[in-house]
Amino acid sequence: MKPLVWIVGPYEKITDRVSGFLFLLLIILLLFSLRLPRSQPGSEETPCSEPLFVQAVGHVRNPGVFSFCSAPTVQDLIDKAGGLKEGGSVPHPPTEWSISSGTTVVFAFDGKGYTIIQSQMSAFHKLTLGIPLSLNNESEEGLGAVPGIGPILAKAIVEERARRGGFSDLQELKDIPGIGPKLYARIRAYLFV
Repeated sequence: MKPLVWIVGPYEKITDRVSGFLFLLLIILLLFSLRLPRSQPGSEETPCSEPLFVQAVGHVRNPGVFSFCSAPTVQDLIDKAGGLKEGGSVPHPPTEWSISSGTTVVFAFDGKGYTIIQSQMSAFHKLTLGIPLSLNNESEEGLGAVPGIGPILAKAIVEERARRGGFSDLQELKDIPGIGPKLYARIRAYLFV
C-alpha cells in the first residue's frame, strides 16, 4: 500500500509524518484556546480532616446525606439540600439543638409551616459513611449490621446491655460469649460507648 501523500502545490508534498504533526499542533491549539478559566484564589473548598455527615429528608428539594466540615445549622442543611419544597416559614429548632454527624433531620410540612424532627441515621448509613455506632443506643438490628456480629450475637449484646444497664467501656464486650480477642479487634472500630 502506498503512503498517504497530499499534493498542495505543483511541487510540494506533505507526508504522513508532517500531516500528523500539523494535526497534533492544531489539537493543542484548540485545547489551549478552549481551556476553562482558572478558579479565583480562595474559592476552592478545603477538604475536611473529619467530615460530619447529616441526612435531610422530607420536604426539601434534594433529600440526601450531606457532608460538612463543622456542625451545621438547620439553615446550612436546608441550603445544601437545595431549599425547602413548599412555602411557609423556615423552621427554627430549639436553641439546645446540636446537629452532629449521623443525624437525620426530617422537614415535615403541614400546609402552613414546617416542623423539624431530629433523629439518628440508620445503622446502614452510618456504617457506610464510617460513623461508629453507639453500643448503648443502637438497636439489635443495627448492631447486627456490624461486620462480624450478625443477628445472634447482636441479640446477646442487647441482652447484656439491658442486664448491665448499659456498657461503660467497650472492653466489656469481651465478657459476652462468642466475642473473643480476634472478633473484638475486628468490631471495635465500628462501635463506641
